[in-house]
Amino acid sequence: MNPELKYGMIAGSGMSAWMLGEYALGLHTTHLAVSAYTNWGTELVLFVTLWFFLRHKLYRPNRYWLPVWEGMLHGLLASLVAGLVFCTFLNIYFRFINPEWPDLYLAWRVPLMRAAGTSEESIRDFARSFLWSVTPAGLAVHAIGIYTIIGTLASSVLTLWLNWRRKEPVEVR
Repeated sequence: MNPELKYGMIAGSGMSAWMLGEYALGLHTTHLAVSAYTNWGTELVLFVTLWFFLRHKLYRPNRYWLPVWEGMLHGLLASLVAGLVFCTFLNIYFRFINPEWPDLYLAWRVPLMRAAGTSEESIRDFARSFLWSVTPAGLAVHAIGIYTIIGTLASSVLTLWLNWRRKEPVEVR
């Protein structure tokens, strides 16, 4: 199996499992304030998987460094696969597992925005854009597009980090 496909599917499955864990703990139903912070776990799962993937690419025999453009390309492909898997899961999640989550989130967020003094027009715009973001088209834009961009940028940083960590000590004579 192609490593980009393999690690992308691992990342997408891990991100989906993280979200199911949040749901099982009640973070998407009763503890919405906590879920605003735990949602970053999906990005963490993607970063850790990309780190293992790029490390696997770098530590092949007779390879001493990985060019940044090559690491970004590999990360882009793996992140694209992860985004596709996660987008598929999100469509299933919002249709069958937890269809009331968007309404619960808006019921929690709108009073906070009103208490902060946000105008009603801004609140309506936020609600409209949020409800669009949980449609299949919105999920495709967010899950596939954003995770692909985040993964590509993270891959460049991770490639530089792994190359720096791999450098051999030089003997001075």
